[in-house]
Amino acid sequence: MLASEDRAGQAWSKAHGYGGYTSYASLSDLPTRASVFGELKRQLDGHARAFARDLAFDLGQGRLKLDSLWVNVLKPGAGHSGHIHPHSVISGAVYVRTPPGASALKLEDPRLPLMMAAPPRRADAPEALQSFVYLAPAPGTVLMWESWLRHEVPANAAKSERISISFNYGWR
Repeated sequence: MLASEDRAGQAWSKAHGYGGYTSYASLSDLPTRASVFGELKRQLDGHARAFARDLAFDLGQGRLKLDSLWVNVLKPGAGHSGHIHPHSVISGAVYVRTPPGASALKLEDPRLPLMMAAPPRRADAPEALQSFVYLAPAPGTVLMWESWLRHEVPANAAKSERISISFNYGWR
């Protein structure tokens, strides 16, 4: 419904070469616009608090606040190039539809730019030593990471759309 009705999101997606639809730059009020997004925010807030505890964050008098929440509909053959989420502390995604062949989330080892003369890793190297880690989430999966972690979505090899909801938390 959002993808068909959000003209601003459609225009932004087209102007920025996004292969599908994203509400990233058009709808900033999803948690108050629809109760399902409000409930999602409530659940994500709890996950973000637990994740911050696991990361041993000292938030002092501040708190984590959901800064943005947006829908992504990635068409077959489309991807989202490597990026980070500046001005955020925790970022993540909730996976709504991941049909067979849907692209995984690709996480990049942050040390990679510093490994100028290092030999490549063997294919059987432990995951913690790989230059990239690929996570193939099922519908309903919630993934969170620190916002500085470079990540991308390789081309969607599925025959139908891959749908996710992305989010950012800031420290306020």
